[in-house]
Amino acid sequence: MSNSLYPVFNYTEQDFHVNVRSDDTYMSKLDELIIQKWNEAEKNNVLRYKLHINKCHRVEGKYRFLAQLNLDRAENRRQPEDIESMKMEFNPHRFNFTKISNEEIFFDIGSGDGNNVVAANVSPLEFGHCLFLPQRLECLPQVATQFSLLKIIELMLLSNSPYLRAVFNSLCAHASVNHLHWHLYYLKHEMLLEQVNLHPLSNKLYTIDKKDYPAVPFCLKLSTFNNNLTYFANVGFKILNYLQTRNIAHNVYITRAKQSPLSTECVYDDLRVYIWPRIWSTGVKDTRGFFPASSEFFGHLNIRNEKFYDDLNERKVEEILTDAASNIFNEVVNDIIELINKGH
Repeated sequence: MSNSLYPVFNYTEQDFHVNVRSDDTYMSKLDELIIQKWNEAEKNNVLRYKLHINKCHRVEGKYRFLAQLNLDRAENRRQPEDIESMKMEFNPHRFNFTKISNEEIFFDIGSGDGNNVVAANVSPLEFGHCLFLPQRLECLPQVATQFSLLKIIELMLLSNSPYLRAVFNSLCAHASVNHLHWHLYYLKHEMLLEQVNLHPLSNKLYTIDKKDYPAVPFCLKLSTFNNNLTYFANVGFKILNYLQTRNIAHNVYITRAKQSPLSTECVYDDLRVYIWPRIWSTGVKDTRGFFPASSEFFGHLNIRNEKFYDDLNERKVEEILTDAASNIFNEVVNDIIELINKGH
């Protein structure tokens, strides 16, 4: 600890858990801290509501989408920001993460100055839902930085749970606040994209065949980089930076994974970064429907309308994801391959 206002979480590479098991009950120091702070925030009414998933089921079909109905999030979350452009500058007069209370901040992973913190998501969609706020005091817009990608990968590896997930929604891809942030939450369900077959686009870059999934992403696997985190993050950032500089909206999902497709073993021995280029979504979001952001592209459907939930079927989900992804992947795939191959 230091003289900081916040607890400081220090770590080294020796604290990383590259291989984790779904049957291991041991919690890492990071897991313990997130869960302790999140439970305290819920108990002390720091959150806007106590997490209650009204309904949850697997959508029948080959993709095994997970649908969750969370009416509290629909009714009680902060009004999302009106995002009209991927070039929007940070606006200090609108809500941003410099304005959150100290009780919302769980801990600092930097020097203790509050610049790099993990804080409560006060409108949680799942257990332990929190925000990683990198370079918070620099007041950066919601544009991924190389630093933020590396740090969120490190946070993922500091967990001993295969169920901790990381999420990034770009501007015009259902980001709710134009201030740099990543989401972290525990989703204790096995998901198709943890072990679906990947098809190589180059020696470092993968994708999912259209016949295997309705929204085609780019995918990077940590194992392909011999667990070199800096190299892994550098290549991931090349893709994100390409999309951002060309005004292409995108969603990112980071998850533990299994190197062996469809393995029945409970060992998760890889980390996958999925990146979906997609069509723009602008304006204030209607928070009561089903919108394809990062979690939804991954197959975790956050639904805020009971009738929509009850009427949902796989074909409807396919249509929504396919429409959102449109044909953007095919428009950029050759450029991305060339970018990744350059210099390697």
